[in-house]
Amino acid sequence: MARAAVVGALYLLLRYFGYGLDFKEAIIIVWSGLRGAVSLSLALSVKHASDTAQPFLKPEVGTMFVFFTGGIVFLTLILNGSTTQFLLHALGMDNLSVTKLRMLNYARHEILNKTLEAFGDLKDDEELGPADWVTVKKYITGLSNLEDEHAHPHDDNHDHIHTMNLRDGRMRLLNGVQASYWAMLDEGRITQATANILMQSVDEAMDLVSSRPLCDWNSLQSNVHFPSYYRFLSASMLPQSFITYFTVQRLESGCYICAAFLRAHRIARRQLQDFLGDSEIAKIVIDESNAGGEEARKFLEEVRCTFPQLLCVLKSRQVTYAVLTHLSENVQNLWKTGLLEEKEMAHLDDAWQTDLKKLKRNPQLVKMPRVSDLLGAHPLVSMLPAAVRAPLLSNTKEKVKGHGAALYMEGLRATGIWIVSIGAVKWRSQRLSSRHSLHPIFSHGSTLGLYEVLTGKSCLCDMITDSLVRCFFIEAEKIDQLRRSDPSVEAFLWQESAAVIAKLLIPRVFERMTMQETRLLVSTGSTMNLYTKGEDIILEHNYIGIILEGTLKAENQNNIVPPGVLLPSSMDLELLGLQSSEMNNMDSCSAANSFQVEAQAARVIIFEVAVHGGQWAEEPAGW
Repeated sequence: MARAAVVGALYLLLRYFGYGLDFKEAIIIVWSGLRGAVSLSLALSVKHASDTAQPFLKPEVGTMFVFFTGGIVFLTLILNGSTTQFLLHALGMDNLSVTKLRMLNYARHEILNKTLEAFGDLKDDEELGPADWVTVKKYITGLSNLEDEHAHPHDDNHDHIHTMNLRDGRMRLLNGVQASYWAMLDEGRITQATANILMQSVDEAMDLVSSRPLCDWNSLQSNVHFPSYYRFLSASMLPQSFITYFTVQRLESGCYICAAFLRAHRIARRQLQDFLGDSEIAKIVIDESNAGGEEARKFLEEVRCTFPQLLCVLKSRQVTYAVLTHLSENVQNLWKTGLLEEKEMAHLDDAWQTDLKKLKRNPQLVKMPRVSDLLGAHPLVSMLPAAVRAPLLSNTKEKVKGHGAALYMEGLRATGIWIVSIGAVKWRSQRLSSRHSLHPIFSHGSTLGLYEVLTGKSCLCDMITDSLVRCFFIEAEKIDQLRRSDPSVEAFLWQESAAVIAKLLIPRVFERMTMQETRLLVSTGSTMNLYTKGEDIILEHNYIGIILEGTLKAENQNNIVPPGVLLPSSMDLELLGLQSSEMNNMDSCSAANSFQVEAQAARVIIFEVAVHGGQWAEEPAGW
């Protein structure tokens, strides 16, 4: 009566919140009674307290608690427990739905067919001769109607049945995914902690199969991507080694989760396809599964591009574990077949188990490239004279930036340069026309912010990491000291900055070239001159220029300030991805027959670009 009162009072809340509770389920909750484990523990604790010396509980009260609680539990098990099955049957709650009944009949038919195919050779035995197949069919009732036609469980196209079939298909695929996770845990492909996260995602997705497509990946996203507090961690005063360690651990966990997710879904899709065939329901569920794996594939591809050694280490661990477990199983099988004695088996198996324990205690660690190696491989650092390289390296600050972190923002003062060693950075700008850039990406080997530091200008664009990025920051003061150390070093720094400016101002031409190709073009296929005041700059038909510092004046035009693109008046603007009407609204691009230097000096770099048939040549002519 107490349970009925409580369930009745809370019925509306239980019905419309959480999983939902209908009237029949409420009756079962009332009838299920007090089952004993917690209640008996509480009663025994009261009994224990009443036996101690205290004025509140008498010993006989504690005895009554145990007696009445035990009695109610006993009656629940005997009376309620024995009659629950009949109550479920009376309420019709043990009946299979139409969808499950059709699926059950289909599964029985398929299983029997596959079984007969597998055991068909038992009809005739080499030692005992043929079997009486009529007698076999007599004992296996399901074989009697095997020849009857069985409809596919998803042939009914009624809307209600279709929804139930879709829910059932999602559940079956998720069950297959969960089974694959268990198998991967046994195989050593994932750790127990990773398995717990993956299992929880499947459980949460199962709760929503009626109303939403497969969504188990949604629960995993927070465990794959870097948390929001990581940006504050990167900007803190903590040692960079600690931040790098945290980054690697986070990446390891994300790679394990993504790889297991993709493998489990691939196995479950294949099993569902084999079982249901090319039905519409199977196609919908498989498409949902494929869509859920896009982000996981993208994450692994990003890690493969930025930290390939990480994936190699993780795969090496998995292969080592699989080989050791396989060796141990082979030894066990040889002992079971009698080819090895027990002592021999124990001796061999102990060796494999020792190696397995060593792997678990001391797994192979991910060795990140050394800072000196990364910096030494960067073109900016490697091309500097040895005399100025060492002081520069001692003043670099290593940084590891997560996806979406800002290196610098448009309009802000440049405080230093960024040397990108691993990863990719995406640029965007309100001033520059980034819409003409199909791939506004700077990959590893880029030097960002150098032009702003050399000229003292504010940042031209936003630089946002497009992946996990390992980079190095050098303060502007150190670059100024480097610049003043040698005129040849200053010229080299201007060339390095021009490679980035070319990609920003003329993306249609330079974005298809890698950063190294652009850098080589600037150094070997272009001319950079410092023009004095009043001097004229004339560009021929197949030449384009970029003004890096100073001021120029063209006929009937305002002053041209850097950075800007200089074009001959005969240039076809469509080859740059521009229209004639856009030129009036762009202060970064000017076309004229000649340009005159207005400032004391102007620095301009000029490229020769070949044109064939109205299109840019595959590579600029200087290349």
